[in-house]
Amino acid sequence: MKTYTSLLQALLLSLFLIVPFSAFSQETGNVEQIETVVDKLPKLKNARGGINKYIEKKISYPENAKLRGVEGDVWVGFVVSSSGVVKDVKVEKSVDPLLDQVVVDFVKKTGPWKPGELNGKIVNTQMIVPVKFTLTHNERNLANQLKSFNLLDSPPLFVLDDKLIDGMTEIEDYNVKSIRVIKGSKAIKLYGDQGKNGVVIITSKNGTPPLYY
Repeated sequence: MKTYTSLLQALLLSLFLIVPFSAFSQETGNVEQIETVVDKLPKLKNARGGINKYIEKKISYPENAKLRGVEGDVWVGFVVSSSGVVKDVKVEKSVDPLLDQVVVDFVKKTGPWKPGELNGKIVNTQMIVPVKFTLTHNERNLANQLKSFNLLDSPPLFVLDDKLIDGMTEIEDYNVKSIRVIKGSKAIKLYGDQGKNGVVIITSKNGTPPLYY
């Protein structure tokens, strides 16, 4: 009985190993070849200066990431198929979940692409591209001053040129004259209960009004 049990276990184990291997072999037989080294790289139509420069120019830098002082290079990988379609987009090197998702969503929408070529034939090509997010000097300074605030749960009050900001506001960094942060009893004394989480006071230069939306 002991020998029979051992033989039965061995048989079951061999079946367990063989079945997945056969399925895997059958599946990989249908996978298209993806090249990592080609003679001609895929090109995104209307993208001048390279795909990474194009993405950096067109992509939106999330305000939430700016306020948190998040910057760096997100490395994104994707395949440009022989038909010029982007697929299998994923982050190869992460910076921040928000920036990662912005890059992935952007790349998925790119196209049409001119496929890569190898030995004169159009092929599926693996691409890995760095996308740089860089804060301006003023944005970096503001983020450093805001580190003591809990921006998600207790956002501070923003004041631009002595006016309370209600909603989203965009002001170019070259138009910023100064940024000042006050908090505690002084903030409450000046702005009442609205200043309980602190106040960020921004003064712009004259002649270039901010854009409100």
